[in-house]
Amino acid sequence: MIKHQRNSHQKGFLEVIVIILIALILLRFLGINIDVILSKEPVREFFIFCKDMLILVWEDFLKIITVFRNS
Repeated sequence: MIKHQRNSHQKGFLEVIVIILIALILLRFLGINIDVILSKEPVREFFIFCKDMLILVWEDFLKIITVFRNS
């Protein structure tokens, strides 16, 4: 059962990577330059915001794990 779950998770991860690669190839084919999009200030601010939120969530998760381990 565990081996089956591991294979399905790995399969899902590989599917996501393939979809991302296809999307990047399609954007390149359509002449859309991703570097230009990513270098715009609002996009950079959004990524910084997402990074900060992920850090906060991770720190809260670690605090919760610590509380449960100590109790």
